[in-house]
Amino acid sequence: MQNRPASSRAGLWQRLPVIGRLLIAFWAVLLAGGAGAAALLFHQQKPVVLAKTTPARPEAPPAQNASSIVSTPVPKEAVRSVSPSEVPQPATPVAAPTVIPAKAVPPTLAAPSTAVTQQPLPSPAAASSAAVVRPSPPAVPADKTAIAIVLQGFGYSDALTYDVLSRIPAPVAVGISPYVSNIGDIIARAHASHREVYVTLPMQSAHPERVDEGPHALGYGNSAADDQRELEWCLSRATGADGLTDASENGDDQPGGGYATSPDFAPIASIISSKGLLYLAGSAQDGRRTRGMTATAWIDGDTDAATLDSRLSALLPQDGKPTKILLMVGPVTPVMIDRLANWLKGPAAASFVLVPPSSFVDSGIGNDQAANLLSSSPVAPL
Repeated sequence: MQNRPASSRAGLWQRLPVIGRLLIAFWAVLLAGGAGAAALLFHQQKPVVLAKTTPARPEAPPAQNASSIVSTPVPKEAVRSVSPSEVPQPATPVAAPTVIPAKAVPPTLAAPSTAVTQQPLPSPAAASSAAVVRPSPPAVPADKTAIAIVLQGFGYSDALTYDVLSRIPAPVAVGISPYVSNIGDIIARAHASHREVYVTLPMQSAHPERVDEGPHALGYGNSAADDQRELEWCLSRATGADGLTDASENGDDQPGGGYATSPDFAPIASIISSKGLLYLAGSAQDGRRTRGMTATAWIDGDTDAATLDSRLSALLPQDGKPTKILLMVGPVTPVMIDRLANWLKGPAAASFVLVPPSSFVDSGIGNDQAANLLSSSPVAPL
């Protein structure tokens, strides 16, 4: 037994040829690598299996982000559960936009917008009626002269508009032509300074060849349909005004045959009254039969300072007996503003009280009232 050849003691590995040993080593390395790859793949796919078998629960947000909680079908867990194999697929880009809108529109922003939209805006009819309704005018004292003033031709100049609003006391009202381009802004500025506003209703005068009332004038030569159309246009321009007037900055041109003194004007006056608007007649000769006021005095504003001072001084009754005066002044000029402002704060102001024109409102004058107004008018029409 000691003389047995060494080759008989060699193992199987040693007896294999070289090519066999290399083949076995190759397959051993290949199997080991495959097992490692399989284990790694199983480890990576395990959360996906759990996500499919276990219902996803939303993660509780931190206390400091409680205000940003939103109801969204994609919680943060769903983003973490996506496997790498799904990254190149279109599903991954969609996951990011699902989170961005939730952050961009949190409920804390939606609540105030809902509160705003729940407040209904006033209807045009309600806004129109609200613009006409004014606080009750102050009572006119019985033992003192009461004066109401309307400045005709207001709003043509920004500089003069500013002067009137800053220098003339608030009870003084303003008259505005419907042809003023920015009439809505002018009415708003006048109301902001607590003034009444009366828009001129353009009507044919007793002498239409001398006074041009513009393309929307009512009166002679118009049919009933024409007058209705022009009245509607003027009412649309007078939105927010306290009333209409037949007087303009040119003065009272209705007496002696003007359209406002004719029977054809009665339907127009009824429509104005039905709109809740006051009607300011330029003189007692207009024969007003609607709710409103009638002017008792006129002063031309386009004159010199001395003449204005004289006419303002003559306005008050000489016997000192209390009376009511509704003064129309026009047009608005720098000299008129200056002299009127000085008169209203001068010594003469102690003998009267300044009131808005609506303090003199009535349901329409009768013949006896017209006679009294004509006889008591201290200033001739313009």
